[in-house]
Amino acid sequence: MKIIQSFWSGNQNDFSNACGWESYRYNWMSWILSCYQLVKYHKNVELYTDAFGYKILIEKLKLPYTKVHVVLDEVNHYPKDFWAIAKIKTFQQQEEPFLHVDGDVFVWESLTNHFHESNLVVQSMEVTDYYYQNIWSNIYPELEYLPKELAEFHNDKTNVSFNMGIVGGNNVEFFKNYCSKSFEFVNLNKKSWSRINGLHYNVFFEQLLFCKYAQSKKQEVDFLFPEIPIDNEYFGFADFHEVPHKTYLHLLGNYKKEPAVCKFMELYLMKNYPEAYSNLGAVINEFTGSSSENDYLNPEFIQRLECEFQIEIRKNSFSSGNFLLKRDLNNSGLHQRIEELFLKRENFSIVKLKGFEFKRNTSPETDELDYLVIEEINSAERKYKLDEFDEILLDELQNPILYSDLLNVMKEYLEEHNEESLNELSDVLNAKLKNYIKLKIISIYN
Repeated sequence: MKIIQSFWSGNQNDFSNACGWESYRYNWMSWILSCYQLVKYHKNVELYTDAFGYKILIEKLKLPYTKVHVVLDEVNHYPKDFWAIAKIKTFQQQEEPFLHVDGDVFVWESLTNHFHESNLVVQSMEVTDYYYQNIWSNIYPELEYLPKELAEFHNDKTNVSFNMGIVGGNNVEFFKNYCSKSFEFVNLNKKSWSRINGLHYNVFFEQLLFCKYAQSKKQEVDFLFPEIPIDNEYFGFADFHEVPHKTYLHLLGNYKKEPAVCKFMELYLMKNYPEAYSNLGAVINEFTGSSSENDYLNPEFIQRLECEFQIEIRKNSFSSGNFLLKRDLNNSGLHQRIEELFLKRENFSIVKLKGFEFKRNTSPETDELDYLVIEEINSAERKYKLDEFDEILLDELQNPILYSDLLNVMKEYLEEHNEESLNELSDVLNAKLKNYIKLKIISIYN
C-alpha cells in the first residue's frame, strides 16, 4: 500500500497564497514537514500535483517524494475554491491500494502498517451538526443535479460523515465508482458554480458523498480514530508538545490560524529538519526579494546554539546574538521535560528569559488586563493577558529559583493552608509554568 499526497494551486500560481493558514510561510512549512514525516516512516510516498506545485515543492523546496505525477493541471477549468476536486482526480488515478494524506497531516509512525488489509480507511467519523445543515441549506436550492446518495440529506437523522485527513484502502474499484459519482455531482451542476459557496461545496462532493456512498454499498470502513469528536471539536490534533508520544497531528480548520500552533510547527521543522527549513527561507527570500528569513541553518549550527543557550540559562546571562532562535530551539521538548519532572516529583531550577515586555494598562476607562508582548522570529509579536496570579508569579521569578522554593513562596499568598488549598495551588502553579514554557518566557534545568 502506497502513500499519496495531492497539491493543486487552483491555477493561481501564487507563492504567497496562505491557503487558509495564518501566513503563506506556514502553508509551505506544513507541506515540508508532512512530506518528511511520511517519508521517514513509509517506503513509497508519491505526489500528484500541477506544474506550479512541481516548481515549488520539487524544484525549489526539493521535497523527497519517491515519485511525482504532474497531472492536476487537468482540473484547472474548475473554480479555484473547489480544492477537493484535485483529491478526487488523484483518487481516480489509482490502480493499487493507497492511503491519501492531506498536506496538513503529520505522522510519527507508519500508517500502512495499521491498514494494509483494510477495505476502506478514513481518519474518523464526524457529526453532521447544524453547521453542515446550515451550509447545505444555501447550496441545495441552487443545484440542478443531486446524487441519490444525498437526496435525503436535508432530512438526514443519522448525523454522520467522515473526516478524510487520511483516506484510502484496498478497494480501488470502490474509489473508481465514487470518483465518477463525485465528478458527476460537480459537472452536472456547472451552471450553479457561480451561485454557490465553493469552499462549502467541497464538503458535500468529497467527504459526505464518500460516506453516504460507502453506507449505500454496505462497505466496511476502518477508522484511525474510532471516537467521534464532540461537536466536531478536534481537541489535541495540534499538540506538537506531546510528540512523539502523540503520533498523529492534523492542523485542520482554525488550527491553521492560531499563531501559537503555527510557531510550534515551525519550531519542530526548524529543530528536526534545519536544512529544509533554511531552504524554505532561501526560497522565500528569492520570491520576496528580501533577506529576512533564516537560510543558514544546519545540524552542526543548531547543536552549537543549543549548547550555548544551556550555558546562558545556567548563568542567567543571555547574549543578544541569535537569542530568539536559541530560545525557540531550547523550547523544543521542554514541555514534556517539565511534565516528567512533575510526575517524578523531582526538583528543578526555573529561569525567566528575556524576549518579552510587560505592558500595563494605563487607561482608567477600561478594565483591560495587563499583558506581555512576546517577540517571535519572522512573525508578529504575541500578546498574553495577565491575571492576578500571573503578576504575582512573574514577580517572584525575577531571579532564578528552585521549584520547591517557588512553591513555598507562593504558599504565603494563601489565606488557608489546608490540604485542599495546597493541592489547588500546586495544580495552578504547575499549569502556569507549563503555559510559560509554551509562551517561551521561562526555561528550566535540573
